Order: sequence, then structure tokens, then C-alpha cells
Amino acid sequence: MTKTTFEQPEPDDGRPFDAEPWQTRGMSKEAGRGWWRHRIDPDQALRWLRAGVSEPIDAVRWKIAGVAPDTVREWIYAKIDAREAVAWSELGFSVVQARRHKRAGLTAVQAYGAARRVQMTGAPAAPPPAGFSRLRQQVYARTQRPHQPGPHGPSPPSGLGRGGPDPHSFMQTVGRRDPRVVHSYMQRQWFDDEAIAWATHGIEASDALAWKELGLTPAEAERHQQRGMTAMQTAKEWWQAGIPFDEVADWIGAGLTPKEAAEQRAKGVTAERAAVLRSLRKHR
Repeated sequence: MTKTTFEQPEPDDGRPFDAEPWQTRGMSKEAGRGWWRHRIDPDQALRWLRAGVSEPIDAVRWKIAGVAPDTVREWIYAKIDAREAVAWSELGFSVVQARRHKRAGLTAVQAYGAARRVQMTGAPAAPPPAGFSRLRQQVYARTQRPHQPGPHGPSPPSGLGRGGPDPHSFMQTVGRRDPRVVHSYMQRQWFDDEAIAWATHGIEASDALAWKELGLTPAEAERHQQRGMTAMQTAKEWWQAGIPFDEVADWIGAGLTPKEAAEQRAKGVTAERAAVLRSLRKHR
């Protein structure tokens, strides 16, 4: 097993930091060193700066999401930051699609789930009820699943804007999995895209809520459960190692144990660096 490390070696050619190229481009030695440590050269740094990205760590995140300096403004205009962009990009959405879904109140996972259900059923969405605003019509069109209309026509699903909770679509997607897992979601009447994501990874509804509170993704939680860990046991293990609650998910996602994370924090490594490595691991 390869040990996760946060050490920042010097660039591949082994040369030490040279401030001159940075200073000739109008950057201070300190600022240049920050970009250099993230393996971004002076010209690239200037491109990011001119695009409105002032922090090297954000440039790294945008690169992880597959966004270049000349297109980053489109994402910023859509009010999608680098962390969000990774999720949208990972699920195959363009910036135009991401902007449209986000304006309709959907997250990347919810938008993906809605699109997946349409692909699975092969049926068009039911028309929105009269009187809906344009935004609600857009959300309804993306989330409504085929159903039998009542005496006054179709009515909007509960949880509008959260992915269109629909037990029929939920059962179509996860119905063949562990009956105990499926039943736990039926009991809670939790059928939206998040529920589908958690159930697909074999995690019962009550456990999913606990893992969500800890900040883990379904895949990360599944790996812990396969080792026999519950969310509470995991949280306790990290608390005992002295890791703040709001940092736990990023350290876990980066692949470190509580002991390793504590050692890295003692060396001055921040949870923000762990978050970047977490994103990188998702793309492997």
C-alpha cells in the first residue's frame, strides 16, 4: 500500500526556487513561491490571476475539474466554485448544463440522478401544473416522473427542487439490492437522488444520515462500513486523535488514518491540502 504524503518536493528538475521570473512579471517573491510550490509556472500563474483566480490552491482545484484559465470565468459567472466544479465535471456536465441545473436548485448529484432516471424509464416528464413559475416549471420538468394523474391533473412531487422524491423511480433503481437497505428508505419515505446514491452503496437510511453529518460521500462511507466501522465509531476515532470535526471528511477522503492526519497537522499541513488530495483521489 502506498503511503499518502503531503510532502512538497521541489520541481522535477531539482532546481531551487528562483524569484527573478516572478518578480519580472510583477509578483513578489512570497507570492511567486506560493504558486511555485503548487507546480504552477509564472506564465500560468499570470493567466490564472488575470482570470480572477488569486489563490494557487484554487487554481489547482480548477485544474482538477478540467477548467482552464480561459474558461474559468464561465464557472465563476455561474456562481460555481472550484470544489463544486469538480463534482459537476466528474459527472459529465458542461458549465452551461451545470449553470442551468444549479439555477433550478439542483446539485450535481441530484441533476445526475434525474437524468439517469429519465434514461432508465425512457419516458418523457409529465407537464407541470398550471400556475407554476418558470423556475418551478424547469425543476418540475427535470424531476417529475411518470405517474397516474388525480382528478384535477398531475400535482408536483414533494421535495420539489431536491431531485423529485419518487418511490417508483427509487425502486426501479435500487429495488434489486439488499431488501433491508431498501426497506429502511421506504420507512423514512426518503426517495430522492441522495437516497438513491446512498442505497446504491448498500448503506441503510439511518446510517446514511450519520455518515452525511460526518461529511463523507457514499463511496467513502461504504469503504468504512466494509471494515466494520459505524459513523459514530469513526467520529470517535478521529476525535480521540485530536482532529476537528469539520476536518474529518477531508482527511478521510485524502486516504489518511487518524494518526497520520494528526502527524501531518503537527507538521503544519492544513485540511485544505487534504481536500485537494481528496479531489485528486476521486479522479484516479
